[in-house]
Amino acid sequence: MSRYLAAFALVWCSVVLPTLGQTFSGFEPATSNPLTVAWGETPLNYSGQLLSLDFLKTQTFPTVGLPADSKCNSTYILLFVDPDALQGDIETQTGLHAIRGNYTCNTEHVTTLGNTTFLELNTTSQFLAPYIAPAPQAKNPIVTHRYTLLLFNQPEHYTLPDTLTYALPLDLSNVTNRLNFNVTEFVDTLGEPLVAGTYFDVDSPLANSTTTPSATSTGGASSTGEASSSSTPDSGAGTVRLSGTSIGMALAGYLLSYSVYQW
Repeated sequence: MSRYLAAFALVWCSVVLPTLGQTFSGFEPATSNPLTVAWGETPLNYSGQLLSLDFLKTQTFPTVGLPADSKCNSTYILLFVDPDALQGDIETQTGLHAIRGNYTCNTEHVTTLGNTTFLELNTTSQFLAPYIAPAPQAKNPIVTHRYTLLLFNQPEHYTLPDTLTYALPLDLSNVTNRLNFNVTEFVDTLGEPLVAGTYFDVDSPLANSTTTPSATSTGGASSTGEASSSSTPDSGAGTVRLSGTSIGMALAGYLLSYSVYQW
């Protein structure tokens, strides 16, 4: 009898249990294909891992990669968003943290960090949307932010449409243009499948319930050093084009100016 029960359990698990998702439940686009993310020598161990804000404050833009057995025969574009961004008490607005393209990798260049082995993706292109590091707004009760990274095949000569270019400039004293980013529209403009994805959790700092929130420093930073807030992308015919221009080493991150927008 026990053998039959064991066999039944195996069949039930294989049929009923869903494939482990790399994006969180309800998020679109969804994928079960893993994207490796690492900060220096510290990789993300699994999708949905809770990371310390103190740790992230000391890090620059993460390295990304694909499983070691990937074909890796394309050019890729990376989207980094926070679906749980806040503007004061207004919740569930998607915040854009970065867009960067022209990622490629070499199948002979395998990287190992601890128990994680992957093909590192590299690019020499500037950010289309300069990076804003996670800096969730203090809340009471605590809010968990699910920072999501998505990797897509990048179409040849890809251009970002006018309807999304509003989100590209970075003014660290007021990042409201990065809120309400339309992920669905971005995906539609690519017309290419989602290759891989992952997300990590960060808990917001606990706000003091006896005080009224005011304009305070977010403690976040832009650590790209690759596109300043005063830079303007090449516009051409009303579009922003991905550039293969080589860039220098990233500058150290710097603290944001006073702002109530924290995500």
